[in-house]
Amino acid sequence: MKDNHFHVKLGRGVILSLLLLLLMTQGASGESMDDMINQFEKEFEAAKPAPNSSVNSDYKLEQAALGTLYTTRALNKLFEQNKEMLQRYDEMLFKYNEMIAQNKEMIRLLTIMVKKEAAEGKAETGAISPLE
Repeated sequence: MKDNHFHVKLGRGVILSLLLLLLMTQGASGESMDDMINQFEKEFEAAKPAPNSSVNSDYKLEQAALGTLYTTRALNKLFEQNKEMLQRYDEMLFKYNEMIAQNKEMIRLLTIMVKKEAAEGKAETGAISPLE
């Protein structure tokens, strides 16, 4: 009889685990971290049985499963935020590379202008250009 009780608890654990896996695959991307933490605290406290109650004696397993679920949700949220930040970093890097290319082109054009002005001034005064 005691062995059968163990199998019932084990069966509950397997079902709970399968439900958790199902829930973990669903996205929580629109949910803020604060909302997620508040929801976890509510669900964690709701899993506790009333004081001196023998009903739902395996609530700690449910609380551990909730902890795993919300840890996974938090990690997923951090992963998504990291992907967004990396994408923004790549966009910013592309813009900086464009600015560098534009600055190099401006330096090239300004150098041409200065050399041209220096050559014209040298021809007029016979002075030596500082860029030569």
